[in-house]
Amino acid sequence: MNVAKELKALLSNLKSLNSIDIRGDAEPELHIKVDDKKLEAYGIPKESFYKAISNLSSIYPAGTFKQRGNQFFISTQNGKKEVKALEETIIGVGNRRVRVKDVAEVKFELSTPKEISHFNGVQNISLNLTKTEEGNAIALSKQIKDILRNFSRKYPNITFEVYTDTSIWIKNRINLVSSNIFFGLILVFIALFLSVNWKIASVVAMGIPMSFFIALIGANLLGYSMNMLTMLGALIALGMLVDEAIVVAENIYRHLEMGKSPKDAAIDGAMEMFPAVMTATLTTVFAFLPLLIMSGELGMFMKVLPVMITILLLSSLFEAFYFLPLHAKELFSIGNGVKSENKPTPFWDIATKIYSKTLLTLLKFKEIALILMVGGIFYGTYTLLEMSKFQLFPRFDASQIYISAKVDVNSKLEESEKLMNKIEKDLIAEFQSGDVSSITSIAGIRFFPDQTFENGEHLFHIFVNLHERKPQNFFDKYINPWLSLEYDDSDMVRILSSQEILKKVQKVFKRFHQGFLLAS
Repeated sequence: MNVAKELKALLSNLKSLNSIDIRGDAEPELHIKVDDKKLEAYGIPKESFYKAISNLSSIYPAGTFKQRGNQFFISTQNGKKEVKALEETIIGVGNRRVRVKDVAEVKFELSTPKEISHFNGVQNISLNLTKTEEGNAIALSKQIKDILRNFSRKYPNITFEVYTDTSIWIKNRINLVSSNIFFGLILVFIALFLSVNWKIASVVAMGIPMSFFIALIGANLLGYSMNMLTMLGALIALGMLVDEAIVVAENIYRHLEMGKSPKDAAIDGAMEMFPAVMTATLTTVFAFLPLLIMSGELGMFMKVLPVMITILLLSSLFEAFYFLPLHAKELFSIGNGVKSENKPTPFWDIATKIYSKTLLTLLKFKEIALILMVGGIFYGTYTLLEMSKFQLFPRFDASQIYISAKVDVNSKLEESEKLMNKIEKDLIAEFQSGDVSSITSIAGIRFFPDQTFENGEHLFHIFVNLHERKPQNFFDKYINPWLSLEYDDSDMVRILSSQEILKKVQKVFKRFHQGFLLAS
């Protein structure tokens, strides 16, 4: 217990930590065990002596005073108690006087804790750490592990473990989103150079990083940090970033083909497209803005996306009409100028031929084509509506399964712990394959999905902590490691999905007859 408090004091120096709670701790408590036979020998009634003992709280700065049968428990939270001083205390019962040590045994022991913490079926003392809102979870986790590594050398006989480390989950999800963004950029660049003139593609490609930098500055000024949600918003807006730039660059190039100088073409081409591009961008922004008026927890979660998408679209609009004409003027000045004939790229040459043949065939049989297209649209819509089921969010693969349990309200903490321990052992025996990293539990408390909790001796909570899942597809295996900001696959060993593991957990709980709440 003293080691846990020492570690807590050491970790308290980290400014990014919001709170540190010790689970499974117990305070020193003074135990007074009365010998009934000695009381009888002195001729002192038990009830009178018990009442006199209770009055000790008026003499000593006692904390909580509890009685169980012939035993008394005095906490030390309001001042340390001296065993010898208490033994020499003279108790007056009626016309009799007796020292406490003559009729009772006095000693210090640990009190019954309000919560009992377990790690893989073994009772332990755990520290629950939460960061501040501004704290960096990944950097903070590294700091804590470094401190713990050095601290553990001081106590070689004590085992220190880090579990339920959410920074691993955060880092892997950020890596996944960031690698998707980089891969999306690569695909956008490839699509540009395949479909348009290389000079136009170069001008547009130069503007994408600039739009991102402007968006990052704007998001920071509005108080939004770089996290998974803001990066998801960037991923959604990625394909729309180049829309304005392609239209403006193509129009500038058209003015060059008309024989204008690069400077005049850049000015006239950009100004000509400004009203149309501005309107198109604002309509897209307005389509996302209604998400801002959503209320409740879902609204708090969703509002980041329209804000980030709006910032990115406005930054790409700014780039298209400020930086892009400057880049176009310089780049289009290189070489022998622009010929009036704009020879199509091989991509557009093939695409145009396919489109022309398809369009001619449809126009040749236009009545049949119209009936088939309209009928196909209605049939496809009806089929999708019949097959689709509304689901707010799809089933994601989770990194943790938790069991919230409430047993008989009259159960003592030790009884709740006993049942919890049986469940733990069955779960540990069930998962020997390596999919589960650890099983942790706390008796005396249960948590709810909204981050609130309830205390009580008849409650307990079990966490089944899962390893990260192994890469499942080509992208995860070969592309994600190369494009991630900080790739780490040391924890990616799990084979089964969280839903499959949840079914196994449910089978374990069918062996018990209490009602439990399972979630992942």
